[in-house]
Amino acid sequence: MNGIFFYRKPKTENRLQMEIKPLDFFIGLSLGLALGAGGTMLVSRIRGWLGYSETGRLRAENRVLERRLAAKDRHIGRMLAETQRLAERLGQKQGVTQTEDAGFKKID
Repeated sequence: MNGIFFYRKPKTENRLQMEIKPLDFFIGLSLGLALGAGGTMLVSRIRGWLGYSETGRLRAENRVLERRLAAKDRHIGRMLAETQRLAERLGQKQGVTQTEDAGFKKID
């Protein structure tokens, strides 16, 4: 048989273990890093362009103001609860003396 029609059985012993050469690995790694960095820069620029629109700025400002308002409301609520607790405690301490004073004033 001549070399053109020679049939060779494919090798199967190295089919599951792929050989990766170091040069191929570093080329793939550098290409992946470059594409990742380029994609990140592209997305940040697009988001930057969209973020500088008037609607985007107003929406962001509204979120910040709502967050600050909620924090102030929580603070005011805590302060009111603390004031009420202190007033109740003070009322309990002076409750006996106030009723005695009220009794002395109503001697008419």
